[in-house]
Amino acid sequence: MIKSFCAHYRKSFFSHLALVIAAAFISFSFGSEAAWAASKKAIEAVDRSALRVCSDPRNMPFTNDKGEGFENDIAALLGNWLGIPVSYEYFPQVIAFARNTLTKKKCDVIIGTPTGDPLVLNTNPYYRWGYAMIYLADGGIEVDRPDHPQLAELRLGSVAGTPPNNVIHRYNLMSRVRPYKLLFDTRIHNVGQEMIEDLIDGLIDIAYISQPVGEYYLRQAGLKPSDYVVVPIESWDQNMGKMDFLMTMGVRPGETDWKHTLNLFLKENKDEIAAILAKHNVPTLPLRPKRKKRERASTAAP
Repeated sequence: MIKSFCAHYRKSFFSHLALVIAAAFISFSFGSEAAWAASKKAIEAVDRSALRVCSDPRNMPFTNDKGEGFENDIAALLGNWLGIPVSYEYFPQVIAFARNTLTKKKCDVIIGTPTGDPLVLNTNPYYRWGYAMIYLADGGIEVDRPDHPQLAELRLGSVAGTPPNNVIHRYNLMSRVRPYKLLFDTRIHNVGQEMIEDLIDGLIDIAYISQPVGEYYLRQAGLKPSDYVVVPIESWDQNMGKMDFLMTMGVRPGETDWKHTLNLFLKENKDEIAAILAKHNVPTLPLRPKRKKRERASTAAP
């Protein structure tokens, strides 16, 4: 009887095991098929007849609807490499930019987006930019670092919510800040342009600003590099926030084939892209940053 029970138990156990394995196989098969289908669907969302670019209509020096930005030139280079025309879907590059353009499949690539955005799948980075302190050369200012004592006597300009505010706060300088809005419609207003105009007009002494944006609007105002001083803000301390950003192209999550195609473009056109950045006088940092320096012990204000 015991022998019969054991035989029956073994038969039931292996039958159950077989069902479990079969169920797992079926689940894996359907899961793999679903994942493949989702991936295939994502890839098929890319328009192969035209390069549809998600872009800001007025965000110089990066891009505008007149095709004057360096990202416009990179998009043209990419379209030529793919052998297809370039078209644009314009939307102000503020909060929900990707959600209202790329995610809604109105376009297929963001030419310039920093790493780490959860709404996009990033390509390999192709350049890096950083924040800087910029002031006019003839104003008697001798600042060469974020904790310089002279800063306690100057009027500082900074966009609310941006990383430089962490540095300003660390050195007890918030009382010296003239704040600028973080969120704005670039079709109507541009905070970078406003800050540089205020710098030239004497409303602020130093602008804490994206270096590419700051230098662009200084050139637009007719100033030469000898007319102003740029002090890059290094990422000395992670607690002060990252002050520089690796820039990539962005596609929809799941579109890995499209991402690989763009990575190939970036690799094969590295020199051409560098020439475009140089043509537009875009100040860039090495793709591989130096090791972070330790924070200085001194402070700018008591």
